[in-house]
Amino acid sequence: LLYHPYHSFEHFIHFLYEAVHNPETREIMVTQYRVAENSAVINTLIAAAQNGKKVTVFVELKARFDEENNLATAEMMKAAGINIIYSIPGLKVHAKVALIRRRSFTGEKIHSYAYISTGNFNEKTATLYADCGLFTSNPVIVHDLTNLFRTLRGKENPRFTRLLVARFNLIPELNRLIDKEIELAEKGRGGRIILKMNALQDPIMIDRLYEASQKGVKIDLIVRGICCLIPGQEYSCNIRVTRIVDSFLEHARIWYFGNAGHPKVYMGSPDWMRRNLYRRIEAVVPILDNELREEIVDMLHI
Repeated sequence: LLYHPYHSFEHFIHFLYEAVHNPETREIMVTQYRVAENSAVINTLIAAAQNGKKVTVFVELKARFDEENNLATAEMMKAAGINIIYSIPGLKVHAKVALIRRRSFTGEKIHSYAYISTGNFNEKTATLYADCGLFTSNPVIVHDLTNLFRTLRGKENPRFTRLLVARFNLIPELNRLIDKEIELAEKGRGGRIILKMNALQDPIMIDRLYEASQKGVKIDLIVRGICCLIPGQEYSCNIRVTRIVDSFLEHARIWYFGNAGHPKVYMGSPDWMRRNLYRRIEAVVPILDNELREEIVDMLHI
């Protein structure tokens, strides 16, 4: 688990660089939303293609203020032999995911590797934005990411088991998690929710948090920017909102659900805004490793 900018973004660049030179690498797949000019990420992907690797990059051309840069880098990658998938009409892809698919020359089963982030693959903003990124070879998550890239290629009926993907299984799972905390609170077992994000605007999810508050769930919100939830009211008496303005721009989206002492923790790309939850492709991953989960919980408490 990486915490930018406290950990160097070079770890991600090296992850791609190793894939370029690993003979077992079958394919490198990455989403591009905002990348730096003269990007080391893009240069490494071009080197991979020139080294005979299959490289697929989904380029979001509707990333506000970065349309021109994204188009230019897409054309440059395409000229280098990279398979470019352009934006889906009427839909933004905001997920920040990378997948290295491997093959084995010995016939042994070898896991592929993934990186799922709350921030863009941009080495310049990674020195200014506080984000989290997870390296994982969990086979279920890797399979889910493979299905996500199949979806971006236009394949239908994707199924996700661990990964939460907006427009597919994200909202049903969020409702289930909130329902669980309400049930625990009603039974006197201490419902607990902590949500960290850039913006909280979706009225449906805000109403769910009001409902949970009224049922006794203790809720902490760490919201850097827009927050349309009103604390300090009778219907929000169990909700506290904290806002952080500091040396770095808080950008990580992290969600904690107490689950009766067995917390479920998630991190990913979406804020709780209508555009993110209903009109974009977003990816959220559960933190399954106990030590990594404790790290994130410690950070939330700080």
